[in-house]
Formats: sequence, structure tokens, C-alpha cells
Amino acid sequence: MADIKSIAVYEAQVQGVELPIVLATLEAETNFRNITGDKGNALGPGQVWPKWHNESFKWAAERFRLVWPSTLQEQTKLVLSNDHFATAVAVRVIGRNWKAAKRNFRQFSLIYVGPKIPDSDYQRRLNIYLKYADGAAAAAAQSAYTPSAGSGSTSVQNNTFQPGIRPINDITLPSTNYGVVANSQRYGNVLYGRRYRVLVSNKKGTALDVSDLRCTFEVYKTIMQPQFSTLTIYNLNAETENQIINEGDRIYLEAGYEGEQYGLIFIGDVVQPLRGKEDGVTYKLTLNSLDSDRALNTDAFVAFSTSKGQTARDVVNSVLSRARVPMESGFISEGLSQAKLTRGKVVFGAPKDYLRQLAQSNAATFYVEDGKVNIIRATDYPKNEIVDLAPESGLVGTPMQSDFGITFKCLLNPRLKLNSLVRINNSLIQAQTYQFGQIPRSLDAEGIYRIIELRHTGDNRGDNWHTECTAVSQAGGVIPGIIASPSQNPWR
Repeated sequence: MADIKSIAVYEAQVQGVELPIVLATLEAETNFRNITGDKGNALGPGQVWPKWHNESFKWAAERFRLVWPSTLQEQTKLVLSNDHFATAVAVRVIGRNWKAAKRNFRQFSLIYVGPKIPDSDYQRRLNIYLKYADGAAAAAAQSAYTPSAGSGSTSVQNNTFQPGIRPINDITLPSTNYGVVANSQRYGNVLYGRRYRVLVSNKKGTALDVSDLRCTFEVYKTIMQPQFSTLTIYNLNAETENQIINEGDRIYLEAGYEGEQYGLIFIGDVVQPLRGKEDGVTYKLTLNSLDSDRALNTDAFVAFSTSKGQTARDVVNSVLSRARVPMESGFISEGLSQAKLTRGKVVFGAPKDYLRQLAQSNAATFYVEDGKVNIIRATDYPKNEIVDLAPESGLVGTPMQSDFGITFKCLLNPRLKLNSLVRINNSLIQAQTYQFGQIPRSLDAEGIYRIIELRHTGDNRGDNWHTECTAVSQAGGVIPGIIASPSQNPWR
């Protein structure tokens, strides 16, 4: 305990974070222990989620000259084995949230713990903070605290946010802040109880959670084009609507069902807000967004030179990390050429142009999904699971055979991504009716198909909550009918 506490004091001085809020948070979370929590998702003395704070973990890893693993199991092992590393991450996250809350302890608690923090837990944390805070800070923290009579939750004086709009910080996304169909827990873990979260953030990293309002969305993704979404929010307060129009920069959509079938379906930059009316009394704000628009279009620029001996993968990594708006890498094909540059190369221009050229020269395609750049070849098998779809697991209607695979519809499933694999029993698929002169094509012998196009549609107050996909047959790992050999590029 003493070691982590002394490390926290040191890190607060180094990072310039106020010591009272650091000590109070670490004591309230774990009593200065380096442990896991929230079913293994929260790590370290500050109970920080790598899922939401991966950038802070990477920052600390670079500072301590460590390698930040990609799997939660290895991440947990690293954090629990290094108290200084774990405490540095906690102090950084606490400092960012404290700054975002403008040094208001109540707002900090809403951000760090969640907007539904019980009154008893908030009072416990407040008492710990008062132990460390000086007179002025303690008085300010106490004056902001007003318990709601009989509600079990707390409120804040002078809260300027409108009903139905919950302010949270873009960096901290508490897992409890979702819409859940009432009493759905009794049905178990599969396909009961819709869950959703809709966030609109500004450039400063502060987001509005509009999940309590009626929201409809349509997310369109394809392996050959930029990913696009349309989000419509109904009956916003006029002031909040103007705020979103003027300051709304990014949207975050999470949707699915309670349990494992829930997750992120879209992150994108707002490119066009549209105000309108559906009828005489229903107002709506539509936000059209593109995935990674700033990185690919608006602020797209990269300029650097490479030395000889670099491979295609090295160039890709350099383009992603040195772009004006850096991008994360997703699935990068292992089949990229291993040939090394015989001389230096100058890269100057739009990152997407270089990524596209590198992909096409390696018989591959490049696309961005949820902010991550992917470069795949037709012969690459995705590393994630194969989703088995049947009427019992969400399949809706009858899948139809198409020229190179199938099209199907299911209950909204965020596990379905571009390039992911699904298995559907061929007996459930309606065979294609051939036209004169058309080449007959058979279904995949194993019933395994790769998704190349998908559309998520949803209405949190209506019936629409589906995913529609176009998938191609795998047939031994090569898309049939499109390529004659693995060296041929089907993406042109």
C-alpha cells in the first residue's frame, strides 16, 4: 500500500495533477492496491479500462520502454507486475478527467464512476476526498453536493444540461451508461434486451449522451468504399440542438443486445448536420458522418522520407503513425511483399493514396472500419471467430444466394464486421434463379461466407433493429468466380 501511495505522490508531481484528487480516487477505488476489477476489465489501483483508455496505457508503455500487448490477458499480466506503470496510467486518467470536470468533484465523480453513481457511493468518495483536500477545495466539493430526496442518487447545483442529455467525457465511457429494456435480465444472455448508447462529442473531448431521446440510425459499411452513417436525434432542446450543430465533431454508436452480443458499430466524424421536421410537432436533427473523415479527407496529409531496406509493412506503419491525423492499424495482411526498398523513398501527399497504392500493388484492398486501417488480401482468413447464424441465434427471414455468395438479414449483431466469417447452413439458403447465359454457381460446401458489405439499422423506440449483410463464398479460402489464382487481385 505504502509503495503505490508514494508512487502516486511522485507521479502527481511529475504529471502536474493535483495530489488530493489522485490520492482520494486511488483510495476509493482499490485502497492503493494493484488489482483487477469489473470482471477483469478494470486494471490497476485506479481501475482503468484498457478498452476505453488504451492510449494512456500506450503512453505509459512508451515512457517506461515497455511493449503494450494486444490481448487483455497479457495486458493484465503486465499491469499487475508493474506497480509504477499501473499507477502512472491511473494518475494520467485521473488528471484528464479532473481537468475535464473543471476541478469540480461532483462532475469528476459523474465522469469517472458514471452518471448513475449511487448516493451512498458518492458520499463515501466525498468523505475520502475531504480528508485530503484543503479548506477551499473541500468547501467547494461540499457545496456542489445536494442529495435527491428518496431517489438514491445525487444531483448537482446549477446543472446546465437539459433532461435526457447526460454529459460525460469522451475518454471515460462507463459500462453502466446504456439503455436496457426493462426486466430483460430474466431471459438470459442471448437476444433479449436491447442495449444502445449514442454519443456526440466535440473537439475538446466532451460528449453528450443522447441515448434517452429517440434515436434512429443507419450504418453502411463496404470493403471498397468509406464507411458512412446517418444518425437522427428527435426533439432535442433548441439550445442543445444548436450546440450539437455548431460543436458536434464525432459520433459514437454502440448497439446490440444485453450480454455478449453488444458493442461498437460505428465511430465517425460529422460531415453534415441537418435540422428538420418529421411532422407538425416532431423535430429532428440528422447527423451524416464518415468513418475517419479527418484522417482520410479533411486533414489528410503525410510527409516523410524512408531509408532503403524498408518493407511494405514498414511503409504502412510509417504512413499511419506520421500522418497529420495519426491512424490505428487493424488487420494488416501477412501476405504483403517482403521485398525491401533498394533506395530511399519520399512520401508526400494524402495517406489514403499511399495506402491504396500499397494495397493494390500487393493484390489487396485497404479500408477503414471504426477508425482502424485494414489491408487484406482475398486469401487472408480473419483472425476473429466464425459467427454461426441460425433462426435460434438471430437469423431473420431466408438468406438468398447471389452471384458470388449470399445476402442475409439478422437481429442487430455488432460482432459482424467487414471481412469477418459467418456460417449458415446451406439448407436455409434460397438458391438463385439462373437467367439464360448465366454461369451456375454452387453454395459454399462448408457454408462459410466472408462479409464484404453490411448495413446496421436501428430505432431505439421502434421495431427496426437489424443487420443486413452481403457475403462471398470462401470455398477453400479463395473467392470463387472472382479470381482465378491467389496472385490475381479481385479488388480492382
